[in-house]
Amino acid sequence: MMKLLRRLRGEMSCGEVLEVLQAHLDGEVDAETARKVAQHLDKCQLCDHEASVYTRIKSGLASKRRVLDPMILDQLDQFADRLVADGAPPAESD
Repeated sequence: MMKLLRRLRGEMSCGEVLEVLQAHLDGEVDAETARKVAQHLDKCQLCDHEASVYTRIKSGLASKRRVLDPMILDQLDQFADRLVADGAPPAESD
């Protein structure tokens, strides 16, 4: 009965919210979906907690990004090219 009432009111279920949550947090959903997700998160502690976890993970990963020196990247590319051309170096024996 509750599912039917939510449907009639145009509300999203937890499952529907979780399917689009990451896209919503990245700002990749349309305005209507964003409104419905936000409305659901205001009412549902479990989904709101899930959104908080995703946000903390995303922030943590973003803060760990570092810019690599282009010269180092070029050297790594050259090394990889040599490995492919020459074959992988032999494994060291114990």
